[in-house]
Amino acid sequence: MQVKVNRVVVMNPDGSQAELSNIDIIQGGNGLYVEHEVVIGKDNDGNDLKQKRFTLYPWEKVLLMEWNEPTLIEQVKEFVILTELEDFADLLEELQEELEDDADEKPADKGKNPYDN
Repeated sequence: MQVKVNRVVVMNPDGSQAELSNIDIIQGGNGLYVEHEVVIGKDNDGNDLKQKRFTLYPWEKVLLMEWNEPTLIEQVKEFVILTELEDFADLLEELQEELEDDADEKPADKGKNPYDN
C-alpha cells in the first residue's frame, strides 16, 4: 500500500534513530519503502543541497508509523480492515479444502481384522 505518513521513526544502520515527517511510503513484504530528501551540503549561496532518496527499512527497523490527518487515518483503517478480511477469507478457503480432502479419503474398514490373510 502506498500512502502518506505524518511521522515515521526508523532505526538507521549505525543504531541511531531517524524521524521522518510527512513522507510517502510503500508498505511491502520486506519492509517499509520510504521516499524522502536528505541534505547533502550547501551551495555557494548557503542554500541546502538536497538529494532524493528511496530507502527500504526492514520491518525490524521500523519503530513507529503515525497518522494524524483524518483522511489518512480513514484510508489506513480501511486498508487494514480489508487486508485482514482477505487473510481471513484465504484461511477459511484453506480449511474448507482440507476438510473436503479429509472427507474424500476412504475410511478404513473397521470390521476387518488387519492381521487376517
